[in-house]
Amino acid sequence: MFQTPFADRIRNQAKIPTIAVGAIFEADNANTIIAAGRADLCAVARPHLANPAWILTEGAKSGFADMPWPKQYVAAKIQLERNLEREKAQASAAKNAMSFEQITQIFGEV
Repeated sequence: MFQTPFADRIRNQAKIPTIAVGAIFEADNANTIIAAGRADLCAVARPHLANPAWILTEGAKSGFADMPWPKQYVAAKIQLERNLEREKAQASAAKNAMSFEQITQIFGEV
């Protein structure tokens, strides 16, 4: 996101469509840049090099299930969606877990 200020300035002062580049590696980053009007498009390179299905993965993370996946990736899509649901459930359980103070009140000092 280090190049975004340049794209922002050119887009909003010169009124020229721009592409933001540089260390954009999460879909939330790209969505925020575009929604804030800082650029017209975000170029994401390194995440795609590390994971060619990056856009599909990020779409699944954000809950966008209507995106078509290539036939050979459908089993991975199902597994990814299950894993993401499991992670959400684990995070929710951890958030609702007892604090150290609550545990020591019930069970005493260890």
